[in-house]
Amino acid sequence: MTAQGLDADIAIVGYGPVGQALAALLGRAGHRVVVFERFQDIYRMPRAVHLDHEIMRLLQSLGLADVLAEEMVPVRDYQWFGADGELLLRFDVEGLARSGWVADYMFFQPELEAAIHRHACLPAGVTVERGWVADGLEESSDQVELTLHRVSEQEAGQLASTGEHRTVRARWLVGADGANSFVREASGISRRDLGFQERWLVVDAEPHNMGALAHLPIASQRCDPARPTTIVQSGPRHRRWEFMLLPHEQPSDFEDPERVWALLEPWYRAQDGPLTRSTVYEFRSMVADHMRKGRVLIVGDAAHLTPPFLGQGLCSGLRDAANLAWKLDLVLRGVAHERLLGTIEAERQPQNDAVIRLAIELGKVLCQLDPEAAAERDATLRAAGPPPPLELAPLTAGLLHQPIGAPDPLAGTLSVQGVVERAGREGRFDDVVGGGFQLIVADGDPLEALSRRERKLLDTLGATVASLDPAGPHGVRDRDGRLTAWLAEHNAHAVLVRPDFYVFGGAASPHAVPELLEDLRTQLHIISTPATSGVLA
Repeated sequence: MTAQGLDADIAIVGYGPVGQALAALLGRAGHRVVVFERFQDIYRMPRAVHLDHEIMRLLQSLGLADVLAEEMVPVRDYQWFGADGELLLRFDVEGLARSGWVADYMFFQPELEAAIHRHACLPAGVTVERGWVADGLEESSDQVELTLHRVSEQEAGQLASTGEHRTVRARWLVGADGANSFVREASGISRRDLGFQERWLVVDAEPHNMGALAHLPIASQRCDPARPTTIVQSGPRHRRWEFMLLPHEQPSDFEDPERVWALLEPWYRAQDGPLTRSTVYEFRSMVADHMRKGRVLIVGDAAHLTPPFLGQGLCSGLRDAANLAWKLDLVLRGVAHERLLGTIEAERQPQNDAVIRLAIELGKVLCQLDPEAAAERDATLRAAGPPPPLELAPLTAGLLHQPIGAPDPLAGTLSVQGVVERAGREGRFDDVVGGGFQLIVADGDPLEALSRRERKLLDTLGATVASLDPAGPHGVRDRDGRLTAWLAEHNAHAVLVRPDFYVFGGAASPHAVPELLEDLRTQLHIISTPATSGVLA
């Protein structure tokens, strides 16, 4: 127990990628983080297989870009095939996305978890307690008390209690403990069912020769009314097939390996390599009514479940982690009032809801079992021509610049990361210049028009400042021109980017930057503390 009577600043239940990323971000900020996970080792079965460019930028911020370089398979297109087996839709992905990475990647989840643990959490001083299951929580005005019992793993992954119990006290508790979240249930947070519910058989394989399957797309959907099917590559050494169960079928029907191999037969046979997993999942669509209750917060699958047809389940959870981490850091440091945490739900849940609803609509296209309706669907989609790129909706509420008069078109959008050069070093902006809050101006000195009070705000927030004029103060050379083009497109002199890569707001001229920063100060609920008294108050 520490001198303050607390075991940790933050206790997290669940050590999947969402809990890991949150723990690493907060640990690197200097906070005492303890995470509890029921399993003794990294879960070796793959679950999520897709990450997008925004999440790659998050992994980049954790120092994992080089570590994961060989584990991420870029997706150049996403192909949907109709009932006749011919191409129905192709979502083409060319060049770099806004975050400075290819738009989409396929990966093998156990390798991702191992990398985050080894190269991000451990260096950040995160305490990981394995073999513990949470079974009670009590909240007071200044702490949360979490009770847990130790478990041991038996055969077939079953857990058995050892009889050992413990209690942990922390300032904040975060549930990253999945769809059946104990933290959500114990906090009394309800959730809404958005109506999609289908059972799918998920089969993962480890081929002896990946080259023999090179004719298969990296990511594809077979919209066959006889059996809707998903086929993807999950990292450089694995393949996945997902088969929709038909109305007359039961999960127990596929406990027979021969039934599974019969489904795989058009693409994959026993001599091609072993199956690492075959199990039936029920794809659901649910959203928690709240993401915070008092000193308890929930993220990831604990807060929302999405069908897999957009590949956004894990991405949404990692966005939750990125959003929560910087806000909780400011609150823990005494810089911002805890009212700031109220913006998490306002920002994340509308985007999560939109992702789920879009995934449901795509699922309805894929899961059509009526042959006549499927033929009509195929004709309609082919006549419509190539689909537009899939893009997530911007943030529409929460901590965003809200100027009087016309709305700020940059506020809430995902920021651009380009390639820049400074002091002879060239690379992605975050690596060369820095992450966190970013004030980027088109030219001139970013600080010239700012008062001492506004500069102190940037200092306290640990903000990065940069000018795209390489000859000026804080100058960088915009090597690929992406940042310059981005500002020019919006007639912006400056943009203020949040640590989760979303734009707080833009400024049309140097004289508008102070207003932007004052609005940020107000919305952050900056408070006076011994560390900041006289600076931000």
